[in-house]
Amino acid sequence: MRRILSVVDLLSTWFGKVVSALTLFVALAIVYEIFMRYAFVKPTVWASESTAFACGLVYLLGGAWTLLEDKHVRIDMVYAKVSPRGRAALDCFTYLFFALYIAVMLQATAIYAYESAALRETTMTPWDPPIYPMKVAMTVALALLLLQGTAKFIRNLYFLVTGKTL
Repeated sequence: MRRILSVVDLLSTWFGKVVSALTLFVALAIVYEIFMRYAFVKPTVWASESTAFACGLVYLLGGAWTLLEDKHVRIDMVYAKVSPRGRAALDCFTYLFFALYIAVMLQATAIYAYESAALRETTMTPWDPPIYPMKVAMTVALALLLLQGTAKFIRNLYFLVTGKTL
């Protein structure tokens, strides 16, 4: 079981670190766009969309890594005041809602991505890049998030039952 959980953790970390490198691209593209727009009065067509795509990938594919590192936002008024076992119980309870929500989103997004890829859908803007890779990334991101959430659930359940970390 530990090996499977560490593979899930490794996948989440790998995707998160790889897409985090896109933040450098975003910064450079924005600087380039500002320079071209104000220094040469020649704004680019691609900079705005490509930075939106890159930021979207960072947001989407970094979600599982964020869950692994326990960095998602939560209301700590109750959570911080309960014991570690109480937190594990709360996490196990809320996992049911999390899993249902992510599973429904995953199914809908997979259909959405499949149809978009079949049509070779584009943004229909002057630059007109394909948009279906982003929709596929949404599906991958949700699958990673569900895997990482399930790994967290298993660890919490194990801790709740045994009092030991997994």
